[in-house]
Amino acid sequence: MTPIFLDRTRAGNDPYLHWKVRIFTAGAVLAFAGMYFREDLLIWVAIVVLFLGLALRFLPREEEEGGGEEPHSESRSG
Repeated sequence: MTPIFLDRTRAGNDPYLHWKVRIFTAGAVLAFAGMYFREDLLIWVAIVVLFLGLALRFLPREEEEGGGEEPHSESRSG
């Protein structure tokens, strides 16, 4: 199976999505500012901030209510 056809959807909402976007934005702004001002320290701080956003991916999620059923496993009669 090719990667094009893999199902990458996740069950439930991501409770950290807003924080991921905020952290990515802050990291990008810091990185661009560091490049503009040619400040190595600012670039390294931006890298740390971006890795912090990446770490949010591995935080545990809350279980979705409903007994852990698949979201697309609706039974249809017909």
